[in-house]
Amino acid sequence: MIRQLGTHRGKQIIFGFDRHVLPDLDGYKDTLSRYGAPAPGVVFDELYYLTSAERTCRRVQHRPDRVGVLICSTGMGMSIAANKFRGIYAVRCLTVEDAQLARTINNANVLCLATRAGFELNQDIVAAFMTTPYEGRKLDKLEYIATMELEADPAPSLPRRGKIVSSPVKAA
Repeated sequence: MIRQLGTHRGKQIIFGFDRHVLPDLDGYKDTLSRYGAPAPGVVFDELYYLTSAERTCRRVQHRPDRVGVLICSTGMGMSIAANKFRGIYAVRCLTVEDAQLARTINNANVLCLATRAGFELNQDIVAAFMTTPYEGRKLDKLEYIATMELEADPAPSLPRRGKIVSSPVKAA
């Protein structure tokens, strides 16, 4: 997937978030629908940033027709969690330039936003992320990063807030 050229426009957008998004939820859905078909990456009775990141990344993983958008208070925890999944290249963007560079240089497929940055700025960041094409810049470096990905020990599942259980998936 790291070799996929072009923009994210028209892809299915898996949208994960926590409770901090609720005041602007309809606005975010409207914004995302301008660029693709948004689909929830959450369970509404469990709006926890880690489970939202996991659900979203599992739905984006290995699917070049999908892109992820994750939003929590700071965007930091979401981006750390998201980058634990093979094939996920998540970036926390606080400016439009961050989003443009995340696409042109790093071919990111998951955008992480901070509600603290404000809805209006985040709309502009989403627009830049979704419409900026990847044209193959630094592909050799991205392929090197891809070789660093390991799945020997899958991360534990986190089905309920704060209660970690072993992952049912075992490494071969």
